[in-house]
Amino acid sequence: MRKSHVLVSTFLTSVILSTSAFAQETTTEEDTFSWFAGTRLDTISVTSLRPVVYGDISSSVDLLTADDLSIRNSLSAADQLRAVPGFGISRSGPLGGLTQVRIRGAEANHTLVLINGIEVSDPANGETDFGILAGLPLSRIEVARGEHSALYGSDAIGGVVALETPSAPGLGAEAEIGTQGTVSGGVNYGAELGNTALFGGLSGYQTDGVDTSGRGGEKDGSDALNAILTSQSAFGDTTRLSGLLIWRQSTSQTDPDLDFDGILDNADRETESDQFIIGTTLDTQFLALDHRFTASFNSVERENFADGSYSDKTTGERSKLSWSPAKSFETSAFDLHFAGLIDWEKEDYERRGVASVFGDPNQSESFETLGLVGETRFVIDRLSLNGTIRHDDNDGRFEDFTSWRLGGAFEITSNLVARASAGEGVKNPTFTELFGFYPGSFVGNPDLEPESSQSWEIGFDYGFGPVAGSLTYFEADLENEIYTAYTPTFASTPMNRLGESNRSGVELSSSWQVTEAVSLSGMISNIDSTDDTGTSEIRVAEWTGSLSGRWASQSVPGMSAGLALDYVGDQTDTDFGSFPYQNLKLDEYVLVSGSFEYPIADQLSVTLRGENLLDEKIVDVLGYHAPGAAVFIGLKLR
Repeated sequence: MRKSHVLVSTFLTSVILSTSAFAQETTTEEDTFSWFAGTRLDTISVTSLRPVVYGDISSSVDLLTADDLSIRNSLSAADQLRAVPGFGISRSGPLGGLTQVRIRGAEANHTLVLINGIEVSDPANGETDFGILAGLPLSRIEVARGEHSALYGSDAIGGVVALETPSAPGLGAEAEIGTQGTVSGGVNYGAELGNTALFGGLSGYQTDGVDTSGRGGEKDGSDALNAILTSQSAFGDTTRLSGLLIWRQSTSQTDPDLDFDGILDNADRETESDQFIIGTTLDTQFLALDHRFTASFNSVERENFADGSYSDKTTGERSKLSWSPAKSFETSAFDLHFAGLIDWEKEDYERRGVASVFGDPNQSESFETLGLVGETRFVIDRLSLNGTIRHDDNDGRFEDFTSWRLGGAFEITSNLVARASAGEGVKNPTFTELFGFYPGSFVGNPDLEPESSQSWEIGFDYGFGPVAGSLTYFEADLENEIYTAYTPTFASTPMNRLGESNRSGVELSSSWQVTEAVSLSGMISNIDSTDDTGTSEIRVAEWTGSLSGRWASQSVPGMSAGLALDYVGDQTDTDFGSFPYQNLKLDEYVLVSGSFEYPIADQLSVTLRGENLLDEKIVDVLGYHAPGAAVFIGLKLR
């Protein structure tokens, strides 16, 4: 048993044994720190340099609150995103396996992911593996669909996912056991010390998993251990300082395709991942301007083992510094907001492995980017207009690029808002695409050109009493799409497509507060995503949908139940067992999940949840088998 397994097992055992005892030690502080109370939930931060109220946003946004997250109550943040229109989730096998998120038919590395405002994607491959985020506690998720490079630069031409960790005061803990040998738990504590609010927590899980290959071999499990520390300090009425520190260690096992016939073989393959994130943000006022200073560092290290022996290691690091000044002019006739950003970023890539007859895999590369952003918003009566422009100086590694986004929202009636936006963005090649090397199977291409995307959308947001929702149509054209070209020798290399790849679709979502106790929400998406030859992009379902409901008892505080149905339609994936390679259809499926919480004491509850309750056979990636029905029971300290 590896060291990471021992750490996770020890931690989870201690949580399970101590959860009931913690119930006698909780504090009775309010749910929100006194100085941090306000209208946080009435604004969205992910679409602008400063928070914007819902009615003034011209692009497609979604918000998953703590109540929304409690319906599925999943250990996987990716599964929570199944409730959002336009999202596709691809998981390679069981929990903890490589999990990719695609927005509106774009690639997985076109999605930018933030945790508490800090970018957390892997600098080596330019995307976020949601598998290594499994078990991370979340209190809120903001989503911006569509191209947002004008704000964030490279990596955001598909959309942005902003995750927030909890910060409630007092002591909390939970522990859970279930099928597939799954054990999970966490303990956290928040305190207010003068003008500073501190929150710290440990969480983790361990699961035996399933046989990824489906050929009757050993089970492929995973585990993770997370440590989080956040702080928020107030100095007077105009200065706020926040900090974030996250350390994560995870292990995932899988089966490889040893003979390149497109069928996974039973063999011992394991990846150990370590991630370290530290960031701080200072908001203050001087010289008649609002200023935001941010600094962050993100390191992701992946170490691969084959049959118990070390194979190779990849390390990616990202350092960022930024300064954003802002000024607002509010009059009786109109509001005018200006904001700017100077954004410096440095990424480092290192790969270490054993040289072979195929070549030397060892690589060390880095590049820097300096981004300059200008943003303005104008609000008059029922009309809101916004514009953002960004110029990236890529220090000679790639051509400099200017991204832009324009949008507007108009309140037709008090119940109906029309909005439209358009923009252009960029995605630079990743280190892996440029310099990656896997003996006999993959060679990077240092001559790759950046991808660029032009997109537009039009939508309507509506609200009639307890019913609210949105309807959106979008189109996006991608130039220089990077794809993987394969050869008869099974060696592969990334290349740019010659023509445009096209994406378009319709997204509909709605929610209904039926009674004070019952709420319903649902969405349906139709996505058409094709490459320059008109062939459908792989792992993009044409149809996805979701329907969920939540009940919260009005007579028994803390008792609640949730049920969710998530539909994924037919999609394609590449069969590498034949040459020339061909795409095969993956069958549609419906995921049914549910949760129930019942208080057995003032601050202690019993929890019950289920995943894939219909025991569907789920294949998101050809050849990889996913878990069947699963049930979990636990204790929760509130």
